[in-house]
Amino acid sequence: MTRIHDEFDLVRRMRAEVPVRQDLSGVERRLAELRTGGGPARSSRRHRLPRLRWGLALAAACVLGVGGWQLTRDGAEEGVRPAVAHHPATTTAPATVLERAALAAASTMAAEPGPDQWFYRRQTQHMPGGDLPTYESWHKLDGTRTAIRTEGGKLKVTDAERGPTHPGKTLAELRRLPTDPDALLRHFRSLPRELTPLSICAPECPAGTEQDVKAFGAIGWYMSYGPLVPPDTAAGMYRALAKIPNVRIERNATDGDGRTGIGVVLDLGAAGKGSYILDPEDYHYLGLTVERDGVTAAMSVLSTGVVDEPGRLP
Repeated sequence: MTRIHDEFDLVRRMRAEVPVRQDLSGVERRLAELRTGGGPARSSRRHRLPRLRWGLALAAACVLGVGGWQLTRDGAEEGVRPAVAHHPATTTAPATVLERAALAAASTMAAEPGPDQWFYRRQTQHMPGGDLPTYESWHKLDGTRTAIRTEGGKLKVTDAERGPTHPGKTLAELRRLPTDPDALLRHFRSLPRELTPLSICAPECPAGTEQDVKAFGAIGWYMSYGPLVPPDTAAGMYRALAKIPNVRIERNATDGDGRTGIGVVLDLGAAGKGSYILDPEDYHYLGLTVERDGVTAAMSVLSTGVVDEPGRLP
């Protein structure tokens, strides 16, 4: 049970932000150049006040009612990445949508939270055994304290439980990540385990797709930390997603709370399907859904941010 507890503790450490009403004029110019074969253009960095963006988490209560859903699996096998199945072409290619998202991410302002600040998140979880209560959590960025408040409940502040990571450590990891999408993919595919609260197919992924599943999950995991992700690194992650085989775009996808957005889908056919839902206007993360064996699990982020004390909202 200690390992399971640590996994849940790991999953709870997350956070996010998104710029206010992103100006996408530079994105449109870049896309026009891509369509006409023009040379690369650098997007201008617009310094905007950070807004909520990215996040996903799993409460410890998820240990009830999850049934056959796997969380993560250590030691994913190495292998070639074959195409699992042919899917009809979508109206928009993944590279086009994710380049647009990358340019939007690159134009955001980097946040510089201090160790005495707290990461805040409000989220919902929809599991096969039933929905779990909406809850809010706060994690001090130095890793020493944590707080939680379930819907209609009181705020409870305690010492942080021991775990393999916390947002402060994650910030240091993010600052060390490469920004080049190919380098990011190599790094994520070489990780010793899958980083995701809901695995698409582990431990029975199609042979040769294990590293792609690992990379897809790791990108979503890190991007969920929103304002901690350096803008250029976030842009690289979007571009890396477009390079993963079997990733496609699904229009009018919905998250677990019924919000409609753009689905970035890793579809492994009968083995399972995972989708990151992005806001259709500014591409910020809305939630994660995983479908397998006709059953869907989903996790949605309603609000995230960095605050100065537990109980305070961004």
